Amino acid sequence: MSENRFITQLKSSFSGLFISILSIFFTIPVFVTFYKYLPQITIPIGKGLRIDHFLLFSLIFVLFYILIHQFFRVTYSLVLLFFLGTSISSLLGFYDFSNLYFDYASMLYRLNEQTISFEFEEKKDPFSREALIVYAIDYNNPKVREVASNWAVKNFSEYQSVMPDYKTTHLLSIYKEVRNRWEYVFDPKDEDLYVKASNTLKLLEQDGKLKGDCDDYSITMAALIKSVGGEVQLVRTLITNPDSTVTGHLYPEVKIGDKKDLEKIAFLIKNELFPEESKNKAIYYYIDKDENIWLNFDYFDWYPGGKYPSKVRVSVLKV
Repeated sequence: MSENRFITQLKSSFSGLFISILSIFFTIPVFVTFYKYLPQITIPIGKGLRIDHFLLFSLIFVLFYILIHQFFRVTYSLVLLFFLGTSISSLLGFYDFSNLYFDYASMLYRLNEQTISFEFEEKKDPFSREALIVYAIDYNNPKVREVASNWAVKNFSEYQSVMPDYKTTHLLSIYKEVRNRWEYVFDPKDEDLYVKASNTLKLLEQDGKLKGDCDDYSITMAALIKSVGGEVQLVRTLITNPDSTVTGHLYPEVKIGDKKDLEKIAFLIKNELFPEESKNKAIYYYIDKDENIWLNFDYFDWYPGGKYPSKVRVSVLKV
């Protein structure tokens, strides 16, 4: 009799733990969605103890706990089927539990609003010296292809299975290699030189560094990205300096997919790929008329999606 009671108590404890874990799983995204709208509630303990977050989380958790407990058999069957299906999918090399984790985490990241679609003033002027720049982006040059291929697989290969596609891993890896090697060098006074990407890459043979101004950086980045099948566009902008003078600037943007792709990529950049470089910073992007997401690949920061230097888009060249 005592043995049956022990088994009954064990089953009851397991059910309670199972329901609690499921309740937390569902509570977190709902809490992240609504906590920012809750008025602050503070009780006079010490310097003041804020309890509104605790109250909201507890309320949502209790509601989910009651709901799951009420429909426990149905919930248990659905969860069992889900884990069985995911296990089979994982064995077949498709969707696995690491994909599940990153999908859930990227959803929470999106709900926490750490990506920013920048508001631009788009002039849509003719792109100046387009022919010279296109000529300099010699992406089919053997040297460019060699470097692009090597850098594409140098970083982040362990995250390929959780990326929207393998190509995205290659694009982010190339950004890291170019950005970490780039040193700014001015053009001759009152002149704009558009150095071929292949010639800029030859500088690696001297000291492992890449050198040039914003035009050279954009041309080199565009050539490397296009060489491995990426889509890139160059944007001309105007930067207002602290002394009120205005400086022209050129920077690259790289197409990474749609808004759903952005969720996962932004989470990975912030938490896995560039965690230190992007700490306490947002991911900035441009969305075109077809709802495609273009990530800022400029050199003003040390991670893809850094803040844009200006709100003005004078002209755009799709490479």
